[in-house]
Amino acid sequence: MKQKKWILPVIVLLAAILLPVVFHIGLSNMSILISVLLYMYWASSWNIMGGYTGLFSLGNGIYIGLGAYLTGCLFVYANLTPYAGMLVAALLTGVFSIIIGYPTFRLQSIFYSLATFALLGMMKIIFTNFQTIFGVNVGGSNGFKFSPGNDPLNMQFSSKMPYYYIVLGMLVAVLLVSHWITRSKRGFYFRAISANEGAAASLGVSVLSLKMQAQFISAFFSAMGGGFYCMFISYVDPSKMFGVELSINVMIMCVVGGANTLWGPVIGAGLIYTINRIVTMYAPSSLNGLATLISGLILMICVFFLPGGLIPFLADEREKRAMSRRKATLQKQSGGGGGIHE
Repeated sequence: MKQKKWILPVIVLLAAILLPVVFHIGLSNMSILISVLLYMYWASSWNIMGGYTGLFSLGNGIYIGLGAYLTGCLFVYANLTPYAGMLVAALLTGVFSIIIGYPTFRLQSIFYSLATFALLGMMKIIFTNFQTIFGVNVGGSNGFKFSPGNDPLNMQFSSKMPYYYIVLGMLVAVLLVSHWITRSKRGFYFRAISANEGAAASLGVSVLSLKMQAQFISAFFSAMGGGFYCMFISYVDPSKMFGVELSINVMIMCVVGGANTLWGPVIGAGLIYTINRIVTMYAPSSLNGLATLISGLILMICVFFLPGGLIPFLADEREKRAMSRRKATLQKQSGGGGGIHE
């Protein structure tokens, strides 16, 4: 049975690997595919904290933005290859997440979410208004930019295809880590905190320590995605990285698909990004912000009618149909047996 569960994901992965090879995908469509995979990755990273522990962060853009800036600065000023720079940036961002997590984790529920939202705004103000931070030129409101090139050793390619496979590998990695967490004792503790933090603490669960661990893992992977984004477009825009829209969209994608599930963030990110892209392409320019409005409406619908998200809803429906079939089979067997007895 366990082997059957992995058949579909393996088929999907093989299809994703072969997709650019079998089909001739244009430059713009390849960029869209990369963006979809990146948002799936960011939503899955957010899910480790917001889904498994139940602490809804509205400021995950903090870690994405820091990962982007640190990776870019290490590449430009320290000549550190982004393959290593992304890792260093992710580790530093993870440490930073613990520093800000220590005071914010003492807040409960909505107050934690508001604190992360306020911190996101502070980061945007700092990186937008200061040209230099700690002696490093980060570009201020103009953003941090560098010249693109064709140097595979420094994650610069003339084609988009290598970026596609890099982000696909990153997505597989974060999903494998998420799967491991759900199967481990740590994942059980995360869910206990999400269900009832007070009860978990009374049973000896180290709530603060586990929150720190979840925060570090989530921030680490989010920052890696930010570093990839920086190298992909050779530019970091503080208003986008630390903007409200990015953080909220990542959260919405996870919640719509099904927070606290493995595949929910993937499905949610694919759905929301596709809708946003279609609306952005075909809606008149006078309706600026319509995509964000539609995402908000989808979130409201899910909160009221699908509180667990799409994946749990579909799983429940499948279980109901299976139970109905079993009940019908039993009734048929019972009726047939009665006829033979007579």
